[in-house]
Amino acid sequence: MRLLKLVALTFTVGMMAVVGSAQAPQGTSGQTPAPATAGSQGTVVKSEPVQGDSLEMDQASTQKPTYSMQVKSQIVVLDVVVTDRDGKAVDHLTKDDFTVYEDKVPQKIEQFEAASETAKAAVPVAIHSTAELDKLAPQAPVSIIVLDEVTTRFEDEAFARYSLKQYLKTQGDMLSQPTMLMAVNLDKIQVLEDYTTSKAAILDALDHHFAGYNWRAAGGSWKAEQFSAAFASLMAVAQATAGHPGHKNMVWVGRGFPSVSWETLPADDQEKAQALIQNCVELLRNARVTLYAVDPAGVSVTPPAEDVDGFLEDDPFGGQVDFDSMATETGGHAFHGRNDVDALIGTSVHDGQTFYTIAYRPGAVTDATKAFRNITVKVRYPGLKAVTREGYYVQPPPADPGFDPTGKPTQQLAEDVGLAAQSLLVYDGVPLTVERDKALPNMVHVQMKASSLPWADGSNGLRSSDLVLAVESFDRKGKVLVKSVKKLTVALPQTVTATGMETGNVALAVTIATAPPAARVRFVVRSTGSGKVGAENAFLIDKKLLSDASTGREPLKMPSNSRKRR
Repeated sequence: MRLLKLVALTFTVGMMAVVGSAQAPQGTSGQTPAPATAGSQGTVVKSEPVQGDSLEMDQASTQKPTYSMQVKSQIVVLDVVVTDRDGKAVDHLTKDDFTVYEDKVPQKIEQFEAASETAKAAVPVAIHSTAELDKLAPQAPVSIIVLDEVTTRFEDEAFARYSLKQYLKTQGDMLSQPTMLMAVNLDKIQVLEDYTTSKAAILDALDHHFAGYNWRAAGGSWKAEQFSAAFASLMAVAQATAGHPGHKNMVWVGRGFPSVSWETLPADDQEKAQALIQNCVELLRNARVTLYAVDPAGVSVTPPAEDVDGFLEDDPFGGQVDFDSMATETGGHAFHGRNDVDALIGTSVHDGQTFYTIAYRPGAVTDATKAFRNITVKVRYPGLKAVTREGYYVQPPPADPGFDPTGKPTQQLAEDVGLAAQSLLVYDGVPLTVERDKALPNMVHVQMKASSLPWADGSNGLRSSDLVLAVESFDRKGKVLVKSVKKLTVALPQTVTATGMETGNVALAVTIATAPPAARVRFVVRSTGSGKVGAENAFLIDKKLLSDASTGREPLKMPSNSRKRR
């Protein structure tokens, strides 16, 4: 396997041949757009323009990717699903019914929330976007349904879509929880419908998404690309949803990535693959993402190994990496070899809404040198089974600083920005609000809360935060017109609340050509201090008219008076 290519995630990084200055978009009749620039404004932001340095990012960085988010507390939070002998979720248990073990050592439960309380809190208001979700229902559990077009055969894709429709037919007009519909292939991460509680919106997106024949799903020559695409998608969803504190239930309908056995890899590649897997798992864990894998045409799977006392034996990734292990390690499940895929989707969604939240502070362990700590949750009643993530890595790698000692962007920075820039997926790690200026059509105001950024004290008495701002404009077909990446430093006075939180907003004024053929502008902000990412779009035309492959949807027909030859 071409593991070096796998680790580099080149299918997303390849687009990051970033230019330092804006280029004239083609088809603008000789108009040269102003370069993308940024200034700051707002109630608590230093009034003069921020300093921005153009960057060039490539794949030549010597820094290893880490894909890690810092753990800010020693508290371990578990989302636990309890089922009976028939596989039905049980929601009436109390704190005293549970015992949590870390490496077979009982742990004291610090916090507990019953599944019934979680279900009551999940009663949704009408949601139609990530911004509405974060504003109106920030704690609500959500579902993310992913149609896997990476390794799934074309005929199985059709059955998966049919099964999803059959499941949706059993739901009311207003879904029980906000749901996002995505599709993933070797080239794109496609958001077919952002978070919504509308069943009609999900069905409409499904009807207007036509997957092509995936000839690369067969044979072994594309395994490295398949592995990279699936892993990049998992990490993108984890990083994109990190700003929403509620539980995320990812229902992956398809086969996932090909299995990899450690013994078939060179020693150096084993180390890199281990780091990639560890960081992906940490991203999913910190974002509270539980993965359910539903294979529309698979074979039975061997459950994780347990000892005679019912404890998991070791690191689930100690010998072989497969998609089923990713699911069980996050506390989810892998379903294979069944025809009732619609029922399996329903079970996955329901389990993702009916869960107990248990938190504990790790105490003594049997072996302090272990890199991976196993977690087992047991219920005192016979016949009930508790399922949660299998454990955690004790020492996750530190957050990547974004720049090496010479000031050159690291590979992770390029990958983070590239991954966020290549899709329409909204990232709320740093929530962004974008709005076009009413008087100046080529100016877009990008705004973020000061509390979403880390701040450091400067020698001038002001607090500052370092950012990387990437701006790309696209035409209706998804062709890049202008691309700019800048390093920014924003500053604000030491204005804090009684709790020490910064107040107010940071606003960047970005100038970029918005005249035709420009149809969409993508903004990506990455915090250098935290590694968190925000990404949002400014649509210059109705997004349903886009024929951009990133949408994953067939475009609506344009009005006859607006059609132009291009």
